[in-house]
Amino acid sequence: MGRIALAKCLRVIMLCSGFLLAAERSPCEQQGELAGQQIPEVAGPRKSQRFLSRKEGTAAVAGRVVTRQGEPLPKARVQILELGLTTVTDDDGEFQFTDLPLVQISITATADGYYASTPLKLNLASEPEYELEIVLTERVLAQTIVVTATAAEYLAVDAPVRAQTITGLQCERAASGSLTEALTATVSGVRVEYTCQSCGAPSVRLSGLGGSYTQILEDGLPTMSNVGMVYALDQLSPEFYETIEVVKGGGSALYGPNAVAGVINLIRKEPKVNLVQLDAQTGWHHRRPEQSFRFAAQTSRLPGAIAADLHLLGLRSTHIDRNEDGFSDFPLRKEKGFSGTLYRRFLGGSARLSLSGTVYDELRRGGDHLDRKPEETFLTEMADSSRFSGLMRWNHTVSASTYYTLSAGLSYLGRNTYYGANFDPNAYGRTGNQVLVLDTQLGRQLGRHSVLTGWQYLREQVRDHILAYRRHLNEVYRNTGIYIQDEYRVTRTTTLVAGARLDRSNTLNHWVVSPRTNLRVAIADHWRWRLGVSTGFRAPVIYEEDLHVAAVGGEGFLLENSPGLREEKAVSVSSSVDYLGTLASRPLQVGFNLFSTRLRNTHTFAEIPVADGEFRKLLRVNGPGSRVRGVELDLSWRLHSRLALRAGASFERARYDEPEPQFGSIRYLRTPERYGFVTVDSALPRGITLLVTLDITGSMLVPHYAGHIPADRLEKTKRFKVLDFVLDRTLSATKDDRVKLRLYLRGTNLLDDFQPDLDRGPLRDSNYFYGPINMRKILAGIKVTFQ
Repeated sequence: MGRIALAKCLRVIMLCSGFLLAAERSPCEQQGELAGQQIPEVAGPRKSQRFLSRKEGTAAVAGRVVTRQGEPLPKARVQILELGLTTVTDDDGEFQFTDLPLVQISITATADGYYASTPLKLNLASEPEYELEIVLTERVLAQTIVVTATAAEYLAVDAPVRAQTITGLQCERAASGSLTEALTATVSGVRVEYTCQSCGAPSVRLSGLGGSYTQILEDGLPTMSNVGMVYALDQLSPEFYETIEVVKGGGSALYGPNAVAGVINLIRKEPKVNLVQLDAQTGWHHRRPEQSFRFAAQTSRLPGAIAADLHLLGLRSTHIDRNEDGFSDFPLRKEKGFSGTLYRRFLGGSARLSLSGTVYDELRRGGDHLDRKPEETFLTEMADSSRFSGLMRWNHTVSASTYYTLSAGLSYLGRNTYYGANFDPNAYGRTGNQVLVLDTQLGRQLGRHSVLTGWQYLREQVRDHILAYRRHLNEVYRNTGIYIQDEYRVTRTTTLVAGARLDRSNTLNHWVVSPRTNLRVAIADHWRWRLGVSTGFRAPVIYEEDLHVAAVGGEGFLLENSPGLREEKAVSVSSSVDYLGTLASRPLQVGFNLFSTRLRNTHTFAEIPVADGEFRKLLRVNGPGSRVRGVELDLSWRLHSRLALRAGASFERARYDEPEPQFGSIRYLRTPERYGFVTVDSALPRGITLLVTLDITGSMLVPHYAGHIPADRLEKTKRFKVLDFVLDRTLSATKDDRVKLRLYLRGTNLLDDFQPDLDRGPLRDSNYFYGPINMRKILAGIKVTFQ
């Protein structure tokens, strides 16, 4: 009865609150002008008509921040630029600064989902008291800056290639602790899943294609390897990055192998303000304790005109045995991490050097008797990982029409593992992975043409040794890419981007040519149409799932490439229509995207017959071909200054041309045909905000291997409905608002809708794991910000 009552209560909350799209803040102050929108208004300064308490010899400024409809804007941020002071408006949209020096200042305001106001000059020496009314103009979600597809800054609405963004503000509002959580129920066509019951290996799927078809970029460079991707989504914090950009399909010539499904670009941003933040969470995940701590600092005023940021994190979560069979269904995790970036401008601001680095160390372990040595257990999957990545980038704008970029990225990952069963003393392993990326770009404006050429070199070494499985790998992969891309502004409303990339991998004996074309047309004032046609390929390399040895039926279960495996080739076509306007005088964005990806030489798996007592092995082989096609829907609507809606849905059909060899299925496995989400954000009285998300996933086919069951078979899963919420309140801890306190409560999967048929015991199939990424979880947090 308690669960039913909770569900009814939450339905009432959703019906009463409505649905939200939390619009992101634009990093460009002139965004309104670029998007063709009206410029935000600021009422002229006038002498205050109300009493402002202030000391003799000081000044004070007060006022209100409102919408164009005259509604007050709570939680708007008002900043005095010269003094570095920031305050937040109350429920009535009012703010106040006191005890200010008698100098000239510039004051500006911004709010989530609104354009920043033009800075207003005030001379406090001649007039020490002012009262202002600042009017902000609403904007649509698409008015954010994107760079991934073209390497040039574009408003998302004007970008020739469709890009979707997840901002740092969105992640903060949702209290996302990892990229796994940040990518869940935020972008249509993106789905995150765990694929192992013992160690919790995460994977991200774009538009129906598996994780190995997606390229993770760090500031535009492919330093995240397939080896690193085994656990990386859990290990990286979204707080390390300003924006996460998702570009689906092979829509840009800038990116090479493994970007068949698309790219996810993790982008850092140069700090503009000075602040320090402390964030701590504690709570329970299925009645098991979980804690995390995060520290962040950023400054734009270090000696030598250096800007910098620093992030630290620590996490501990206890293993979970949901079905109480003595074997964990979620792993024990301990993690600590560091990320930092330095920025320095040269040559009068026309050039910039950035240096960034990320280090983390994580231990995860699942199985039984976690207090014993792995070889003293029936089943253990354990990974102790350390990873370092560093990036150096030099950007130089030589003239108004010419610029170039030089980049270098390096990463190293070391992982000590135990993937074994039945008290095996030889199941310890060691994995080493080094990645080097060199990249150079030259851009030139030639009339209506913006031409970008580039060269990229990638070298990756993979070493993996596990005695129990007689696996001793020492592979080196090299890929050289040359690309050219021409962005042609045909007319004021039409842009054509055409390019090609040539890649040579040392696993192939020929060059691969990948032409790509995108067209964007502004059909009318509020309508945009895009068409994209691209090609791509996946060269035979070691993929992320190959280095994870699952326990199935009490023995190891390995994946390997077959001898003579050929590259997988893809042709992708997409067509999208976006409306950016208003409904009932409120900003509205609706997107409709049709996509189709045709694969040749599709990589599938076939099992090798083995003798009794031998571990099972699947070989990756070339199949005849396959196709994934579907439609994605996006909706964002700000119903009120206190209420907004965001929703996304995907309908897909993924089929092989012929039945795959393992189970004889023509359907893609682990691929639901329907999934989507709805998010509601509402500002309640007394500075309280409520974020509610409903994430729905349809049924799919999942392989279930013998062990706990007598024979291999395909299982059709149930549908899942996951309900999350974040309830928070931000308070000012000091009179000048320079110290703010955020108290929040986060609930995940409140209905505890989880996989109902988990395998049991030492003979279980660890890979038979699907559905939501969390069981019911309740966390309380506190975040302190010093400015």
